[in-house]
Amino acid sequence: MYKNTLKDLDIKERPRERFNLIGQENLLDIELLAIILGSGGKGVTAIDLARQMLNKFGNFYNLLSADIEQLIKFQNVGYVKAITIKAVNEICLRANIKEVHENQSIKNPKDIFEYTKKEFYKLKKEKLYLLCLNSRNKIISKDLISIGGISETTFDPREIFRQALLKFATSIVIVHNHPSGDTNPSTDDILLTGKIAEVGSWLGISLVDHIIVSDESFTSMKALSLFVTNKLEEKGGD
Repeated sequence: MYKNTLKDLDIKERPRERFNLIGQENLLDIELLAIILGSGGKGVTAIDLARQMLNKFGNFYNLLSADIEQLIKFQNVGYVKAITIKAVNEICLRANIKEVHENQSIKNPKDIFEYTKKEFYKLKKEKLYLLCLNSRNKIISKDLISIGGISETTFDPREIFRQALLKFATSIVIVHNHPSGDTNPSTDDILLTGKIAEVGSWLGISLVDHIIVSDESFTSMKALSLFVTNKLEEKGGD
C-alpha cells in the first residue's frame, strides 16, 4: 500500500501534529510545505514531495516565485497544489505591502513605490502604470497603460492624457519597472518623461513624478531633476 497522505505517516512524523507539539517556528521547511501540499503522489508522501520540491527550487523564495506552468511540470503537482502555492505567495506579498489606499494623499515618492510595488513584483516584462491625482494630491485611479517596454514603438503618451482627462485629474504620476533591477533612467525614459511633462503643462495637468521601480528599490526622476515640478518632495530611495 502506498503512503501518499500525511495521515499515512506515523503520528509522531505528521507535520500538523508536530505543529501542535513543538510550535510552528520549530518546524522544518519541508514540514511547513508538506502541510500546504496536503498530499504527495503515487508512492510518495507529502513530506517526500516537499523535500523534492525544495531540492529542485532551492528555497521558499524561488518556489513561491515560480509560475503555475513551472509548478505543474513538477511530478505529482497538479493545478490544485500549484494554485495553493501561488495563493500562499499572494498572502505573503499582501502581508508585506504597506497599503496606500485610493483617496489617500501621496506625500513623497516612497508612498508611490509602496502603493504600486505589488504590480511589478518578479515581473520579467516592463509595465507602465498611470496614477491620476486630484487637486489635493489624492489618488483618483491607477491604470495600466502599457506592457513590454517604454519606447515610442510600444507606448503612446496620448493614452496617458486620455485617461487623465477622463478622470478629471489635475496631476499625474507615471510608474514603470525595470526587470533587470537597475532603476537608473534610460535615454527613452528621460526623453518620454520630458515630452509628457511638456504636454501636461499645455493641458494644465502637471507631471508630479516618474518613478522607476524594481522589486526592492525605486528611483524618482523628479529627485534627479530630470524634469521640472514642485508637487512632491525631492526624496527617493528607501
